[in-house]
Amino acid sequence: MIDRNSDSTFEWFGLLEETSDAHCDAMKISVCFILFCVALYAEATNEGLEKTSTVDPVTNGITSQGLATLLAKLQIMEDKLLELQNELQEQRSSQAKIASALQKLELDVGHNLTVLQDRSLQILSKETVCVVPKIEQPSFPSCQQVPSKVSGTYQIRINSGSDAFKVFCEQEQFDGGWLVVQHRFDGSVDFYRNWTEYRDGFGDVEKEFWIGLERLYQLTSTRPYELLVEMKDFSGNYGYARYDEFEISSESEQYSLKTLGAYSGTAGDSMAYNRLMKFSTKDRDNDVVDEHCAEKYEGAWWHMNCYDASLNGPYVNVDNPKSIFWYLFQRNYQGMSFTRMMIRPLGKA
Repeated sequence: MIDRNSDSTFEWFGLLEETSDAHCDAMKISVCFILFCVALYAEATNEGLEKTSTVDPVTNGITSQGLATLLAKLQIMEDKLLELQNELQEQRSSQAKIASALQKLELDVGHNLTVLQDRSLQILSKETVCVVPKIEQPSFPSCQQVPSKVSGTYQIRINSGSDAFKVFCEQEQFDGGWLVVQHRFDGSVDFYRNWTEYRDGFGDVEKEFWIGLERLYQLTSTRPYELLVEMKDFSGNYGYARYDEFEISSESEQYSLKTLGAYSGTAGDSMAYNRLMKFSTKDRDNDVVDEHCAEKYEGAWWHMNCYDASLNGPYVNVDNPKSIFWYLFQRNYQGMSFTRMMIRPLGKA
């Protein structure tokens, strides 16, 4: 019977029990068999020694020599087992490193694919924008020829040789077809400006703006136009003045109010006073008096001495000549909360 409690036998069984890898199974069987034989041999030898008081020296030498050889072989096998164990640990460590590297590679590939996809979408989007042709809005000779009956922004081309430009067309009030040339309603735009700015225009046609004297000249010199001026004070009182003819001259003539036709409306004829007058700004005094009207009252206009109307003055709710006013509307200088100047070709252009 094998004594599992003996020191040498227990040590070898413990070693074998710690080695569980499939690559060591064959060697473990061999070692178990050898250890089993060694244990039987040792037990038989011990029993023989107990029964015989004298041992043959030669036999004892052979026995000792055989045991030493056997132990040496076992030591070699133990060393090989340890080597195999170390190799197995190294392989497991390498496998863990490979698995980690594969996982990192998978993450990197996924990230790169996402980046590549986003970049491809950006490039495709840009190419799509480049490929799709820009659709230009059609242009018309005047707001009167715009087929839509909805007020809004449209492209106007004065003649075939000129560039189109954006305007606001009033298509609903006063039978429509009106081109807005000046609009004020909230004081968001500063109208105290110089000659160049009044010549070229400023502001936004969908907000507060002045269309520009040069463009106004080009429009009114090509065909006959009429003029409509709307106004409303801060109390909500509304009035309008309509003139059946309107034309201004060129810059060489200081954009003078060349033609102003017959008046009709509810606001009173406050513009007749300015007929034939040149346009004045804060840096260009074209009025007929010594004082500089546009500078003194901070309002560019067709000044004479100085005016009965000023639609380009400061946006203030006061009864003062230094305001947006139309004197004959309430026979005072009360500032207006809303003004709009519009022109339209006479007849069907």
